[in-house]
Formats: sequence, structure tokens, C-alpha cells
Amino acid sequence: MPDTKYIAMVLGASGLIGSETVNLLLNNNNYKTVYAISRKGIAIDHPKLNQILADSDSIATKIADLQIDHFFSCIGTTANKTPDKKEYYAIDLEYPMRVANILHHNGCEIMCLVSSIGANSSSNNFYLKLKGDTEEAIQTIGFKSLHIFRPSLLLGERKEFRLLESISQIIYPIFNWILVGKLKDYRSIHAKDIASAMINVSLTAQNGTHIYQTQLIKELA
Repeated sequence: MPDTKYIAMVLGASGLIGSETVNLLLNNNNYKTVYAISRKGIAIDHPKLNQILADSDSIATKIADLQIDHFFSCIGTTANKTPDKKEYYAIDLEYPMRVANILHHNGCEIMCLVSSIGANSSSNNFYLKLKGDTEEAIQTIGFKSLHIFRPSLLLGERKEFRLLESISQIIYPIFNWILVGKLKDYRSIHAKDIASAMINVSLTAQNGTHIYQTQLIKELA
């Protein structure tokens, strides 16, 4: 009997975590097809890769008939790129919700969502509240197996330059050893580790909603 081969979709495929996820999926023998959603495309040529160029307004018609096994939502913007809070909300919450609803309707049962440490719908911080709202909204869809990842500072090579993050990527790892006990979840983590952990939990696919902080993500990678 042949081994099962899965079809995956990555939303936010050109971002730091999304690009790492796409690369790992393409090189994982458990997957036969990988759909990568981004606005401008990614510079990868691979027989398993299908690129979907779309934004929130155009995505629905492009994925309406697709049947996906594993959905990875890695999309996210920043205040510098998207200063308008309404637009920020649309990208980080409404866009993944739109895709998730369509895929779930088409039979997808497994989803991984990249959120943030400190995500809380009751937070006074706009970013943390948005991430908390997104988590709660996604949970209402009804995925059989939902995995929410809450990493701290991300390490990895971004395509765009971010001064504060570049400085943090140099300094923060030096102080990781100070963060012990419960503070370990505030240690920096490489984007590739998050991508690896998401794929691993998708392949084991335990039912229910599961939330992972930095330390557990590293253990699962």
C-alpha cells in the first residue's frame, strides 16, 4: 500500500517563517504538492511548487476549488509597513480567516497558525490584542487539528531590512542564557525551527487545539 502524500498550502510564503516553511515542505517526501500564496511571488523553481499570486481581495476565486491537507498561516505585517490599523487588522486577521474558511469548507482539517508570545485578545497593546483576536477567530472555524505557535523574537535572514530587528538578532541571543525557567519562552528562536515544528505536528496531527510557546517549539523542531 503506497504511503500517503499530502498537499500543503502556505499563506505568507515570501515572509521569514513562510519561506522557511515552503523550503522544508518542498524537501519533505511526505508532501507531493505545495501551494505558496504571496503578492509578488517567490524565487523558487521546484516541480512540487505551485505559486498563487494574490492578495486578500483576490484570493477567494483562486483557491475556491482547492483541496488542501495541511494549511500553514505565516502571514503578518508590521507597523512600519502598514501604519493604518484597519489595514493591519485586515492583513493579519481577515486574510487568514478568509483562506482558512474556504479551505476548511473544502475539507482541510489541519491548520498551523503563527501568532506571537503574549497574544491576548484582552491586551491593551494593539499587536498582542490583534494576535489574540486572530487566534480566537481561527478557533471558531472548527479545524479538527489546530496548532497555534507563539514564538518570541525571530532569528533568520529577512528580505527587507529592519534596523531594530537586525540589532536585536545580534544582541538578543547573547542574553538567552539569562532567560531561565518560565522566561525561556522569551528566548529568541530561528524561523526554520518554527517551520520544522509546524510540519512535524501537522504530520502527527493530534485532534484539538494546541498552543506552543518558544521552548516547546524548539523541542518539536
